Amino acid sequence: LMVAFLAMTSLLLASRAQASLARAPRVRTRSSLSSFVRRAFMAPGKTANTRALSARAMDKEGHDVGLQRFRTLMKEREMDAYVVPTADPHQSEYPPNCHARREYLTKFTGSAGSAVVTEDEALLWTDGRYFLQAADELGEDWGLQKQGVQGTPTISEWLSDKLKPGSNVAIDPYLHTALEVEQIEKKLAEKNINLQLVHDNLVDALWDTRPPFPTTPIRIHPPEWAGKTSTEKLAELRADMDKENADVMVLSKLDDVAWALNLRGGDIESNPVFLSYLLVLKDKVMLFVDKSKVTPTVQQHLDEIKAEVEDYDNVVGAVEDLAKAGMKIMYDPASTSVALAHAAKASPEVVRTTSPIDLKKALKNKQELDGMREAHLRDAAALCKFWAWMDLATKRGEVINEYDAGGELKNFRSEQPGFIEPSFPSIVGEGPNGAVIHYRAAKATARDIKAGSLILIDSGGQYDCGTTDVTRVYHFGGDKHQPTQEQKDVYTRVLKGHIAVDTAVFPEGTPGFVLDVFARRHLWEAGLNYLHGTGHGVGAALNVHEGPHSISPRFTNTVPLKPGMICSNEPGYYEDGVYGMRIENLLIVTEKETPNTFNDVKYLGFERLTHVPIQRKLLNLDLMTDDEIKWMNDYHNEIWEKISPRVSDEQAALDWLFDNTQPIKREPLRVIGNKEAVAAAE
Repeated sequence: LMVAFLAMTSLLLASRAQASLARAPRVRTRSSLSSFVRRAFMAPGKTANTRALSARAMDKEGHDVGLQRFRTLMKEREMDAYVVPTADPHQSEYPPNCHARREYLTKFTGSAGSAVVTEDEALLWTDGRYFLQAADELGEDWGLQKQGVQGTPTISEWLSDKLKPGSNVAIDPYLHTALEVEQIEKKLAEKNINLQLVHDNLVDALWDTRPPFPTTPIRIHPPEWAGKTSTEKLAELRADMDKENADVMVLSKLDDVAWALNLRGGDIESNPVFLSYLLVLKDKVMLFVDKSKVTPTVQQHLDEIKAEVEDYDNVVGAVEDLAKAGMKIMYDPASTSVALAHAAKASPEVVRTTSPIDLKKALKNKQELDGMREAHLRDAAALCKFWAWMDLATKRGEVINEYDAGGELKNFRSEQPGFIEPSFPSIVGEGPNGAVIHYRAAKATARDIKAGSLILIDSGGQYDCGTTDVTRVYHFGGDKHQPTQEQKDVYTRVLKGHIAVDTAVFPEGTPGFVLDVFARRHLWEAGLNYLHGTGHGVGAALNVHEGPHSISPRFTNTVPLKPGMICSNEPGYYEDGVYGMRIENLLIVTEKETPNTFNDVKYLGFERLTHVPIQRKLLNLDLMTDDEIKWMNDYHNEIWEKISPRVSDEQAALDWLFDNTQPIKREPLRVIGNKEAVAAAE
């Protein structure tokens, strides 16, 4: 049957002429399925979710054995409460496997959350992205605290309310920032509750299967995409130190170190960073890292910038030595661990200030922006081929599960030049799984994707030149299978919010929270909303989530949007247990020409980076304005012009791209009546 099928396909392909790449005229024949036939029978790739934790052990009564053992250790150490955050010593959003302590203890796999264990309670705090996922993954011995929901206390408020005076709350000083600890201490002191800094982490005492520390070699980030040499960047940081009259700047965030040194690594899945600390002095820098990761090429690079390589574990002692030598230490209390902050106390003077690197990373230079543009063009080509393959497979009646689809998506990206890895574990959610905002498909429980399926895929790639992040929702099965009217209405409202942000023009100095209402307005009009931010910053060949700016309801973030910043635009809606909708593009903040410049203020807007079609089948054109329809058609025309040359090697992908970038237009009104009425209507 296989041979016959391939033979028939070959005859079919030979009989069809290749279509022109020209946008007009829009008449051509269907053609090649050859490369897509190959894909239909190749082994599925492995998804980005490679972390494997042991299953939850239960006793005869159905209680969590690991939690019971943990409480025994707490009792032996006279601890009344213990806090286990997601964070590693560098405050990474996604810690390496060896630091996934909260995940090990709770079995909750989301990227955000903190656990608190007392003698009789075990709770997890997490945000709205993970409410459904946490409820599904936490065992019966664990309770969920819905962070951000009215009435939910903070961890320090809960501890202060539940514990008796004189109780002991224990934390690992390497996993909590100096600012965070100060806030917790202040709240607990109101009830005479003690905060203990315990250097030997209690989870580690139980974790007999703890993964080893990563040893991936460090690599140099290509200078053509970095835009500035590490020498130039270090000079900028030393100028910032001079403003504060500081002798040493402490850098502990991994993307800060990678950015400053123009180095990249592979210690954390999907994040091109390496476990390290950096101390910047006036005449040298000190890099604390596993020396086995430093290749001869990287060592030569470090020698050129006068960088001394020290053992990773020696950073606290080094900071303390420099402080005792009378040097003025500068660090950011919001990102530096309390362990390092305490080491700096021996200094005659400490400078606590916001890290200057956050803004420097956010304001991309020309080469970084060019690299991001190129990365998104490569990524769009991969995605168009992937969506075309999925579309053809489901129309043929094939069934592909979420897990295998995620593996195939990685395969398509890996065919693009400069691809390194996904920029985060791909979210592939069919039907109700699309409503789990940061869903991860597991092979054993993955849902099937077939004709009639509605699927949400949020994914991205790390390339040598840049980082991508894109979300699309598609309904499969062609015209024979249609989404519900509710789904079309909700999707259209999400798109209207997306367009409103994309086309926004605003004065310089505007913080991102001002734009958040643009994305939500049309959902609010229908009594709908979503429990996540609208936009986050994105690194240039760095972490997919980057600050300091954002677009969200959090009005406390007053960082203004500035030209050169990159931000996502991703409104959505999630009907629990039914479906999820989200449309995400990445945008560059740019200056805009306006007819006037009131008060000599410049006005800003956005340039789109993402070039992947938005499915027309899911639209309710009756809800869209003429300007919104024009936006859609202009966007799709731009996609065709930029991406069609990059998929011309696979005709089926070119066909799919052509079909999915056709203009949309309203159906003409049908007028019933006399000729005069018809004429008037026309």
